Amino acid sequence: MKSNRKHRTIKKLAWLFAGVIAVILVTFGSMIAFFPPKSPPTLESIAAPFRTVDFSEVPQLSRYIARNGTQLAYRAYLTRNAVHNVVLIHGSSGSSLSMHPLAEFLKKKGMTAYALDIRGHGDSGRKGDIAYIGQLEDDLEDFVNQVLNRGDEATLIGFSAGGGFALRFAGGSRQKLFSQYILLAPYIGYDSPTIRPDNGGWAEVSMPRMIGILLLGPIGEKLFGHLPIIAYAIDPQFSEYLTARYSYRLLRNFSPHYDYRSDMTNAKQPMSVLVGENDELFFPSAYQPLFADKHPQTKVLVVPGAGHITLTTGPSGVSAITKAIAP
Repeated sequence: MKSNRKHRTIKKLAWLFAGVIAVILVTFGSMIAFFPPKSPPTLESIAAPFRTVDFSEVPQLSRYIARNGTQLAYRAYLTRNAVHNVVLIHGSSGSSLSMHPLAEFLKKKGMTAYALDIRGHGDSGRKGDIAYIGQLEDDLEDFVNQVLNRGDEATLIGFSAGGGFALRFAGGSRQKLFSQYILLAPYIGYDSPTIRPDNGGWAEVSMPRMIGILLLGPIGEKLFGHLPIIAYAIDPQFSEYLTARYSYRLLRNFSPHYDYRSDMTNAKQPMSVLVGENDELFFPSAYQPLFADKHPQTKVLVVPGAGHITLTTGPSGVSAITKAIAP
């Protein structure tokens, strides 16, 4: 009798446990399935500067082959007997086109610049998604090995989200592929003291979907990592060239690690940070104390008169960036 009673008790507990797990999975599944990110209205401070850019001299796209066989795109601004090589990483939703004003200016200053379409953007791969977190680092290494002369020094310059990715790469095991890192108004993290409330109106994250995937751990990432998790306030006029939404995987990879302070601590190559004094998305004054705490050798410069986008399109911004590149 006692044995049967014990067996029934264990069976009830097992069913109870299974029920709790089922409720949790249904709850998380609902959070993930029914809460896509909402597209915010166009942010004029981001869109307006590009409407006056002359794109008539943009180089044609070139290609390199990533290790998974995908052809990825970039634009080469070649200079004979270049004094320096620069690799440019665009910001969130952008492409190599958004780095054209800076790349063209660097070319005029005697440098060779390469503007990449990061996988998931522009003409590289599936728009808004990647296959796994870490694929962007693999792609960048493949670019260096195939396009750059390994004996030549090169600077990696990342803008906004691309600046956050550059910080991620600078703190990783492949950091010596570049002799110097320059972060332009870099996105550091959702909890960073540098970020303005509500991302300055630029991005809208689906927090239910984000929390659901995070709580499910590796299973959530594997099953739902392809789903859109964030939407950007892009100008519909340029929607053909922009990436309006990112998957969970792309968002996680195209930014620093969650522990961005470790990225700072682990970075051993020379690093500089430039941000416009009128930046609309980030607090310019917050960068100096943040980097001084974890990477004190970083040079931080606030560029007078520059905003977020005009840091890379306006005369004061591109001039300051050029001076920051070590010849």
